[in-house]
Amino acid sequence: MDKVVWIGIDDTDSKKAGCTTFVGALLLRRVKSLGYTLVGYPRLVRLNPNCPYKTRGNAAIALAVESDRFDVLEDVVIKTVEEYAELDAEGTDPGVAFFFGEPLQELREYYWHTVRELSSIEEAEKIAENIGAKLLKWKSGRGVIGALSAIGADLTKGRTYELIAYRRRDYWGTVRLVDPDSVWEMDKTTYPLTFDNVDRDTGEIRITPHTPCPVLLGIRGVTPHIVEQAYNMLRIYEPVEFYTIFETNQGTDAHLQMMKISNVKEGVSAIIDCTVRSKPRYSIGGHVFFKIGDETGEITCAVYEPTKRLRHIIVELEPGDEITVYGGVKMKPEGLTLNLEKIHIRSLVKSFVKRAPRCRFCGRKMKRVGKPGYVCKSCRSFSREPELVEVERKIPLGVYEVPPSARRHLSRPLALATNYQHG
Repeated sequence: MDKVVWIGIDDTDSKKAGCTTFVGALLLRRVKSLGYTLVGYPRLVRLNPNCPYKTRGNAAIALAVESDRFDVLEDVVIKTVEEYAELDAEGTDPGVAFFFGEPLQELREYYWHTVRELSSIEEAEKIAENIGAKLLKWKSGRGVIGALSAIGADLTKGRTYELIAYRRRDYWGTVRLVDPDSVWEMDKTTYPLTFDNVDRDTGEIRITPHTPCPVLLGIRGVTPHIVEQAYNMLRIYEPVEFYTIFETNQGTDAHLQMMKISNVKEGVSAIIDCTVRSKPRYSIGGHVFFKIGDETGEITCAVYEPTKRLRHIIVELEPGDEITVYGGVKMKPEGLTLNLEKIHIRSLVKSFVKRAPRCRFCGRKMKRVGKPGYVCKSCRSFSREPELVEVERKIPLGVYEVPPSARRHLSRPLALATNYQHG
């Protein structure tokens, strides 16, 4: 068998155009046309969603091929990147990594680091030197971070697949011609084996992007077969250039890690067992904020307007409720803030309302007389304390999530798993 060469690519797109998956898919077609054999599926790997340098989904690409002519393979990679990367755009800093053979444990550990923390070009270069990987950089070359990480992606704890169909170049920037009714029909037939096709709350179609990139649509699912089956159910009214099925870490919660509040820092995505410390309140813009705490400290939790109906659940929480929260941490004016992705409501405190007591002599309802207390108008008896009446809480225990339109690529939909206590 020829030697296996891993190729990682990242940061070829810009905030407005291009697509790293498109570059990877084109490269795949070119190397196959030259007679190279692909090993497994190409990978679409999402890295830390809190990365400040990301364009949109913070995706990197990796593929493995059998090759005994590395010089030819390298030349194809360079030409493809230089032809299709958005090199003139500010912040587009492509990087390519090559690794020979089975990825080492050090590379797998680096993947977990970059999907949960932030890395640097210098750190990536040191890893590459240690394991004997070759790096290529354009401009600052920040893409080498993702390129190395994609090669080292550890998918043993979960994997999904995405079929991405690409548009013909003369259609780029135009309205995507995919029949919405066929998307709903496809979703009805294949969900939850495919997921996040539509948002039932808003009626939004989720498989077609809104940017002028080469992607026509993307269907996510649990097997290669189901995403292809779902694709064949769609009615598409424009020519499709080609499609590629990627193996991914999407929908796996790979970015989340159990943490105590004292260990939380900006840029991580945390799972925190905690209690509600303040009553959730709506603020300007329809966002909801409240304090959570554990034995090590407190932090603000934010539930933003795009989460829609989830906010109606959150405002029913009361101080003392025991919950587990899941989300990315960012620094805001009010301090470190966890942006909620999911919540597990584990136990609820009893809730009471105050009302005027009944007279202990005549049984009639007493009347409020300002701050001192309550008085019975019939027999003039007095009471300082109101009657406390327990009221039923309006929210059941369970796990709640943001809608598909607000969900991060890495977040695992509830349809794919039921146990979220430990991520």
